[in-house]
Amino acid sequence: MRPLLLLTLIAAIPCAAQQATPASPLGIFFTHTGTWEGESWTIRGPQGKVVTRQRETVGHEAGGHVLTIHGLGTMVRAGKTDTIHHAFAIMHLSQDGTRLHMRAFTAEGRWLDPEITATPRGYNWQMTDPRIGLIKYEMRIDEQGRWIEDGYMSRDDGKTWMHFLGMVLVKQ
Repeated sequence: MRPLLLLTLIAAIPCAAQQATPASPLGIFFTHTGTWEGESWTIRGPQGKVVTRQRETVGHEAGGHVLTIHGLGTMVRAGKTDTIHHAFAIMHLSQDGTRLHMRAFTAEGRWLDPEITATPRGYNWQMTDPRIGLIKYEMRIDEQGRWIEDGYMSRDDGKTWMHFLGMVLVKQ
């Protein structure tokens, strides 16, 4: 009986150690790497609401000091798979380790450096787009372990916000 108890205690040590590990200043993606898939919707001008199949792949690079996020949204039209969204982002800390940075690249050849903050369960980031106005995203891992992300835009300097993106992904 004692060897079984000892074996059970030894097996529990890695779980307890993982739970006690403090959160990384890089945020929740530091421990939630891998491939995530699910449905996403966006409001796209005259097209209205467009629903896509979204895949986000999160990884570590440079000894774990850089997070990479590769996003690909597709939809099937007339039997053909079209790419609707294709982006790549990196996240890292400033040289002194006090500030989180993000640089995102789009398939259209643009890049942006939004203001980003880590929250206890995800991230919030925002930027200004001269064509649209203020844009903000709120991303979190919910109680069921799903990646939930919502995007909002404001054309009146943040007085009112329009919900233009919703995404629910599950880790594969």
